[in-house]
This record gives sequence, C-alpha cells and structure tokens, in this order.
Amino acid sequence: MDPLLARVVPVLAGLFGVLALVLGVVSLALRRRKELVKELWQRWASWGVLATLIVGALVLGRAWWTALVCLLSLLCVREFVRATGLWLDRAFVGVVYIFVVLIHVTAWWPYDDASPEPGWYGLFMVLPAYGTLCLLLVPIVRGEYRHMLQRIALGMLAIDYVGWFLGHFAYLVNLSPGPATNGYGLVLFLVLVTALNDVGAYVTGKLLGRHKLRPELSPGKTWEGWCGSLVFVLVTSFALRWLVPCYTTGHLVVVALLLNVASTAGDLGLSVIKRDLGIKDWSHALPGHGGFLDRLNSLIFATPVLFHYTRYFFG
Repeated sequence: MDPLLARVVPVLAGLFGVLALVLGVVSLALRRRKELVKELWQRWASWGVLATLIVGALVLGRAWWTALVCLLSLLCVREFVRATGLWLDRAFVGVVYIFVVLIHVTAWWPYDDASPEPGWYGLFMVLPAYGTLCLLLVPIVRGEYRHMLQRIALGMLAIDYVGWFLGHFAYLVNLSPGPATNGYGLVLFLVLVTALNDVGAYVTGKLLGRHKLRPELSPGKTWEGWCGSLVFVLVTSFALRWLVPCYTTGHLVVVALLLNVASTAGDLGLSVIKRDLGIKDWSHALPGHGGFLDRLNSLIFATPVLFHYTRYFFG
C-alpha cells in the first residue's frame, strides 16, 4: 500500500468513529426531530460508503481509480440526461457517453507526451471541443434542424460540465506536486475539504441560519451557513496540511478560499438547473443525499480549480 494511504486509513476510520459518537449524542438531544436525525445518519452512512470506495480504488492503483471516477461520471450523466429529457434521443446520449468514457481514458492513458505526468494531457484538454463537433454532426447526418439547438446545448453541458469537469478528478492522481510521487494526497485533501465544507454549511445553517444566501435557487442555504463552511474549510485545510506538503501557508489559504467558493458555486450552479426543471433532487440513489449529482456537485467546480492551480504552481 502507498505509504500515504497507510496513514490515511486509520485516520478516516477514527474520523468516522468520532462522527458516529457525535451523532449518537446529537440523536439523543434531537430525539423529537426524528426526520433530521434520520437524515444525519443516512448522510454518515453514504459518506462512509463513498470514502470506502475512494480509498479502495486508490489502494488498487491508478487504473482502478480512473475506472471508479468514470463510473461515477457516467452515473451523474445518466441522472442529468434523464432529468433534462435528453435520454429520449439515443444518438445524442450515445455521443455523450462515448466522450465521457474517452475523457477518462485520456486521464489513464500512459502516453509519452510533453506533459510531466502520466496521462494524455493535450487530448484530455481538447476532447470537449471534439465532443461538441460530434454533437453537431448528429443533426447534420439526420438532415434535421427542429429542436436540435436544445439537444446540442444539453449534450455539451453533459460532456463539459459533468463529464470533463469530473474527469479532472480522475486526472488528479497523475500530478506529483513538490515531494509527492503521485496525486493521492491531493485527491484525499480535496474530498475531505469539500465534504467538511458541506458539513459546515449544513450544520451552521441549521443552527444559526437566518439570512438566505440565494432563496430562489436553494432555500436551505444561508449566509451564516456559508460563513460556517468557510471556517470549517480553513481549519480542515490546515489540519490536513500533511496531505499536501507542497503548499506553503499562503498557498494553503488561497486554495482553501478557492475550494470554498468553488464548492458553493458548484452546488448553486446545479440548483439553477434543478429549479428550472422543477425537481428537488437528481435522483434517490443515495439515502440522505438524493442522487450522485447531488452528492458530487461540490466537486464539479472545485476539482478543476485545485487541479489547474496545483499544476500551474507545482507541476
């Protein structure tokens, strides 16, 4: 096992154990609010399953990690195309699925190009453009034009916003910033910081929330919750500094602020689409969370931000 992962596994086990004890105390204090208690335990269980999958894939190696992220991306795309109605046109959906898979293949491909890390970075960066080209070819081949603009736009969103943005999550393990030999520390840092960003916003918003952040988009989010999430992210980032030893104090503060803003924007960005569609959750696949998109929405913006920031300064 990678030495970093060997240190992380007991830390995660201890963290979930402590959270279970805290939830037990909270459950006793809030025993009259059964729905809230049930939701908290469901979130704890869902995070436990996801954490196990993430660490397990990293232990097995880069190929397994890429395959896991590809699967999660395809599940997110499936939720997106079903909610938006794009699934009714199999040609467009087929193009979307093919390019989401290709994006993750380039993240894994051991291509010897000019980039300093594994993967085919050049092709990875331009695949969304080729995806757009192929989406435009569908109506050309058919000789159709009615209602095509909407389907092309939805296909582009599925490829770019969901598939390519999350593809950075797979590519992240290829980076080796500073003294690190791989990007495992970056992956774990990102997951834990964004997770506790959500927890901080949720808990602070429930306890202290008074002023709505964007009531038209997400009625549950408050300015107090956002401030709480910012504190959680800053504290968590410094507590997990050992995962990203390449970051100086200044870089760590900047990264924490960027991840906080990007996570919140990713959540609200998908809320815009959900409100326009008139749905609350993308699906009910994850108890206490909704769908895979509902759970991974914070990573959609945050992952490219961390990836390109780290590659630019420490690549």
